[in-house]
Amino acid sequence: MNNRILLLGILPLFALFISCGSSKKTVAPEVPPVVKTLPPLTESVIHIPVKIVVKPFLQQAEQLAPTTITSDGWPAYLQSGCDFRYKYRFLRSGFQFSCVNNRVTMTMNGRYQIAGSKTVCVLGQSVSPWINGSCGFGDEPMRRVNIQLVSDLKFTPDYRLQTSTRVEKVQAIDKCVVTIFNNDVTQQVMDSIAAAVNFYGTTVDQNMRNLRFDEVLNPVAEKAGKKIPLSTYGYMKLNANSIKLGAINLTGDTLKFIAGLSCFPEISSDSINTAVTQHLPPLSGTVNGDGFNLTTNAIYDYRTIDTLLTRTLKGREFDVKGEKIRISGVEVSGLDNYKVRFKVDFTGTKRGTLFLTGTPELDILTQQLQVPDLEYDLNSSSLVLAVGKTFFNRQILESLRQQAKINVRELYLKNKMKIDTQLNRAIMDGIQMTGNTQELRLTGLVINKDNVKVQAQVKGQVNLVITKLPMQ
Repeated sequence: MNNRILLLGILPLFALFISCGSSKKTVAPEVPPVVKTLPPLTESVIHIPVKIVVKPFLQQAEQLAPTTITSDGWPAYLQSGCDFRYKYRFLRSGFQFSCVNNRVTMTMNGRYQIAGSKTVCVLGQSVSPWINGSCGFGDEPMRRVNIQLVSDLKFTPDYRLQTSTRVEKVQAIDKCVVTIFNNDVTQQVMDSIAAAVNFYGTTVDQNMRNLRFDEVLNPVAEKAGKKIPLSTYGYMKLNANSIKLGAINLTGDTLKFIAGLSCFPEISSDSINTAVTQHLPPLSGTVNGDGFNLTTNAIYDYRTIDTLLTRTLKGREFDVKGEKIRISGVEVSGLDNYKVRFKVDFTGTKRGTLFLTGTPELDILTQQLQVPDLEYDLNSSSLVLAVGKTFFNRQILESLRQQAKINVRELYLKNKMKIDTQLNRAIMDGIQMTGNTQELRLTGLVINKDNVKVQAQVKGQVNLVITKLPMQ
């Protein structure tokens, strides 16, 4: 009886102790699932050397320049005062053009002749006969003169070319001193020639304002605003957000400058253009550089991955214990936890289909794609009966792991020619694009259930040649 009473007294205390102990028991927090993302996408810049054949414009500029400049009323005299009158004629040669860092220099040589007369004036009236003198008339050779114009070039934000043209130098190589009255009229003539050439410069500037480069480049922008096919790698959209131009230089009859296109390109397996950019970003600032170094995010559906893997792995074979197995096709589907399921069709000593699962990984340093945890997915017992249990030994599995490796650089080199084809074509009549890629590497990989996200870096060169100017 005493033991029962003691037990009844202890049980409630024991229960209280248990409840207190359980209230202090700590529960390990759930570890949040790992969320994989691609590295942050940085802005890419494409440096495009642009060549514009300006021979038609140079010819027009020369046609606009007068071949002969004379004094007012030629061949009559121009009276500059009561006691002096003169007349002159200037004949120019062809232009020589050069352009360095946005400054065009136009040089022309010429010849001139001057005739002058002097008299004596009293109270504004001539009281003596005119005494005449001349240079470059008759048997006397015409005097030589060198004229130099400069024009500063500048593109406006709306892609118009503005010029500021003026006479830089008028140099009389041979001066004209009318010896009869010892009067050097060279400077007066040079000033008159400079004024006439300056007027020509104003005409050039007005004509340059009619040069509408946006009319040529807008079709380029529309094409660049669409998705660009990249052979087996899908379709790229540039997403340009600004354009800058480098210094303009002239070589022969070709203007050269660097265009810097800033963009955030994206690649996808979808060829449908749901959003097409049809405008040019405004011009802003200057740029200097060479080639392009694009960093882009790509999204591929599994059908594209199937095609890529089949092209890469089809025909690969391995021999295990005398059994030759050759891969004929691959299908991939996404699973949870960044895993995928492979359906591998094979022929050879054995025929059939293997189902495997694993977690694809990218070694950024070696540019190797592999599935180190590749395992058999025995989702059907009939599969074992079809190909035999011995086929599922670890040696064959290890061979499959080795065959499942893809070297990104080797794959790129295999398709380089097809990719470069897209950089060597006529964009439109009068505009030709040339270029090549030099490197393609992956910098990120995320396996999702519905798609695969990849970040890639592409390096190369691209050039633009414009042979037709929008002259009005």
